[in-house]
Amino acid sequence: MIEGQRSGTLGNNKTDQIMGVAVIRGARLTSLTAVFSLFPSTRRSLALIGLTAVIALLGSACASDGRALQPPSDNQTTTTRPPTPTSALDFEESETGLVLTSPEFEPGAEVPNESTCASDNTFPELRWDGIGDNATELAVTLSDQTDPNNPLLLWLAAGITPAADGLDRGTIPNGSVETLNDYGNLGFGTPCLEGLEAGRRDLQFRVYVLEHDSGIVAGDPGNTSWDTLRAASVDSASLVMRIG
Repeated sequence: MIEGQRSGTLGNNKTDQIMGVAVIRGARLTSLTAVFSLFPSTRRSLALIGLTAVIALLGSACASDGRALQPPSDNQTTTTRPPTPTSALDFEESETGLVLTSPEFEPGAEVPNESTCASDNTFPELRWDGIGDNATELAVTLSDQTDPNNPLLLWLAAGITPAADGLDRGTIPNGSVETLNDYGNLGFGTPCLEGLEAGRRDLQFRVYVLEHDSGIVAGDPGNTSWDTLRAASVDSASLVMRIG
C-alpha cells in the first residue's frame, strides 16, 4: 500500500492515485502502458521500477497462502486430546498358566449381588490354579481399573499361604492380613461397590505370587503395599467384574 494512505482512500497526487488503483486492483504489468504515458520518460522509468518491485513482492506473498501446517513450537499449547483409556480385559492368564476364576460370576459379568451393600457386602468366592512350587506367599487385590492410567485400590489381602487354592466368600485364611485401601479404610466393601463414581466400572481382582515374604502387616497403607506386591511378584493373573 502507499505510505500514509488509509484503507478506502486515495492519495492527493495523480501519480499516487493511478499507482494505488493499479496495485489495489491487481492490474497486470502489461496493462500499465497507458499509465506510463502520462509521465515524463525519467519519472516513467522510476515508476516502472517501483511498480515492478511492488508486484514482485505481492507475487511472493501470494505464493504462500498459509494453508500448510507448521509443526508446533516447544512452548505452543496444542489441542491434541489424550487417547481414551481402554477397559480392562475380562481376564488375564499368565504365561506360566496361572489362572484366576470365580464360581459366582463369569469374566466381565456383573458384580454378584452378595458383594454389594444391598446384600452381604463380601467379596465373592475366588479360585486359582497354576501356583508355582517356589511360591512362599500369595496376595489378592481388587482395584477399579476403569481408567488404567489412574487405578484405584479397593481391597488388598496379603500373607495368604500358597497351599490355598482360593478364597471362600468373605473369608481370608488364618495368618492373612488386610491393608488400608485408597479410601483409607480397612477390608472389602468400604466404600460399597455400588457407591463408586457413576458410570460403568471395571473392577479387577488380581492374585499375586511371591517367592519371598512381602513383609506387609495388617493396616499398612494400601498404596505402598500395592507397590510392594507389584515389585516383588513373580506371577499374577486377573479377573474382572463390572458394575454400573
